[in-house]
Order: sequence, then C-alpha cells, then structure tokens
Amino acid sequence: MNVLILSATASAINYIYSLEDREDINLYVTDITPFAAGLYRPNVVPLIIPRSRNFEEYRQALDSIIEQHEIDIMIPTSDHDMQGVAYLRKHGWHPKVKMFEFDPDLLFLYVDKSEVIKRLDKLGFTVPKVFDSADQYNYPVVIKPIMEGGSKGVSIVKNRDQFESRKNELIKTYGERFVVQEYIPGSTGSIYVALLLYDQEGKLWGEALSHSTLTYMSWGGGGNAGELAFERSALDLAKEIIAALGGWRGPINLEFKKHQQTGDFYLMEINCRLNGYSYLTSMNGLNFPAAIIDILSGNSTARLNCPVPGETVNFVMGVREKIVERWIDKSSSEN
Repeated sequence: MNVLILSATASAINYIYSLEDREDINLYVTDITPFAAGLYRPNVVPLIIPRSRNFEEYRQALDSIIEQHEIDIMIPTSDHDMQGVAYLRKHGWHPKVKMFEFDPDLLFLYVDKSEVIKRLDKLGFTVPKVFDSADQYNYPVVIKPIMEGGSKGVSIVKNRDQFESRKNELIKTYGERFVVQEYIPGSTGSIYVALLLYDQEGKLWGEALSHSTLTYMSWGGGGNAGELAFERSALDLAKEIIAALGGWRGPINLEFKKHQQTGDFYLMEINCRLNGYSYLTSMNGLNFPAAIIDILSGNSTARLNCPVPGETVNFVMGVREKIVERWIDKSSSEN
C-alpha cells in the first residue's frame, strides 16, 4: 500500500515511527517546509507541498501526488491539513483514495473553541465559561485564537492592561477571531488528552488517555513528558461529548484540564486527529496508526483499549537537531 501522510511533524511522527517496520507499506510524507523533522526518516518518501490554506494550489499538488505515486490511503495529521481537506471536500473534491469520510461541517464545529464550548454548555456539560463582553471578565482569564490547536496563541492574563497587550499580539499573528474563557486552576500535571478512534460508520475502535506530566506552557499545549493515565471518567466524558455533538469518523482527541479543587474535567479543545505526542500510545502497545490503516484498507483490526494500571512506558522529549546530507529541493519532488 502507498500511504500519504499530510504533515511531517507532531502527530505524523506517530505514523512514521509506528509503521516503519511494515514492509507492505510505502510512506509518502508531505510538508510545506524542508525543515520538518519527519521528512528525514529512512522509511519516508519526502514531498513538499503548498500551504493547505492556498486551497487551489493545495488541491492540485495533492491530485498530482495521488496520481504520480498511485496513493491508496491518505491521512491528514495536522490541524491545517484537516481543515484544508475539509474545505476541499465541502466544495466537491473527492480524490480516488481511501480516507476517513468525516463531515466537513462537523470538523469546523469541533475546531471552533468558542462554538463548541457554548454548545456543550447548553447541553449541560461542565465547561469553562465563555465571556462575550469585557464587562464580564473575571480575571485571570484565558485568551486564545478560535481555530488554532496545540495552545498556539494562548495566554493567561491577570488584568485589563495585560489583556489589551496580549490581545493585540494575538490579533497580529492569528487574526481577529479569538475567544475569552474562564481560567480553570490547575498545575502542569492537570492536563489530560483522551484519544478516540472511530471507523467509517462511527463505531468506536480505540480509546486511550494520556497525562501530560510536563508541558511547554503552564496551561497545556505541547507535551514534553507524559504517561498513560487511568481516569475512566475522563474517557467516558470524551465519548459522551463526541456523541452529543454528532459523532466522528477517524481519530480525534480531546484535551481536558482537571480542576485543582473540584477534580472535574473541563474541555479545553478538540483536535480531529491523533494528538501530538500520541506515539506514547504505540510505545505502550496501542498502535493507533496500524489500526487506522486496517480500518481504511478494509482489514480486520483489534479494538484498542487503554490498559489497566500497571507497568507502562512513559516519555521525556528533548529538543535536538539531526544533521542531514541534503535539503529537499522545492522545485522537484524527486529530490
């Protein structure tokens, strides 16, 4: 099988590492920059493509790759690629590959941090309060761009002056659409990620809960140390949320923060993909990428269940550079 992985960083690393010993799979991995770390694994054919928000150029590049390399399965792994593919599918693009047939409108709901919290609030879920006007702010508050994942642009602000400064910085980088939410108290270790996998009919085939023991930001975001977690209530809550909002097709992860005083789990965001450090699940015997390939190729797969507490493997991720012999020439996909 020829498998096309869209994006070469974050959750794509799980696919690249977890499938590298599969002799029946050829991995083609894209990115917008030749500096993406995942392009330089020995089991990868690297390809440079336009940004997913340049919709027409993006579609043409994917069509060309699919035809030239006879791609069988395509898997978007970044927020931008998920949104780019959703936009193209909503506007009539149906490439001749196997991929998860998710509802584009549902994706745009899930990635809208303001709308998804408001809907869950109406449905009776425990969620952070969303403030609609400045006179409602009860500092500290959290300000974040509506459509970005991985805590990009997120700030905790303690007063009005700080708020105005952070807001201006956010708008300059991410645009005018942002949301202001209630701050949920908790330490770095209060961040949990529930990973779920649904098939093309919306049946659940995998679930796992990870616990970020160290994150780049105090409120969450990218994790650089973590372990499997065994809080059944968080996984059950994640499944209830997805069912209440309309279901899903494919992998999806929900980031929660555990309230420091009450112990309640509050939804921070939903990402329609494997989470960024999901290779942790493969390290512990839960190979989500392999299950995804099985589902998309029509083969049988075993249900992936988070193991009971016991001996598990955790990770600490450092920052390192790897010297490569050559960079990819953007003018040619052959280099």
